[in-house]
Amino acid sequence: MTRDLRIGSLHSLRQIWRVKAKMKRRANSDAEILDRATNALLRAVKQSMLKKEGRVDFQKLREDGYSDRFLARLARA
Repeated sequence: MTRDLRIGSLHSLRQIWRVKAKMKRRANSDAEILDRATNALLRAVKQSMLKKEGRVDFQKLREDGYSDRFLARLARA
């Protein structure tokens, strides 16, 4: 038993203007993930200090154990 399958005429498909396709998601490298996490930590530390003290106290951050590289990035941010 076979059935005759029909697709509507082209006239009925006129409401379709275009079809969008998504790009395949690219996997993040470890470096990108660490960079994003570091930036989030920078923002959080800076916002917290600005909210509490009104300024960023680099000496206090050094005493808390943050590296000089981290503090340099914080100064640029």
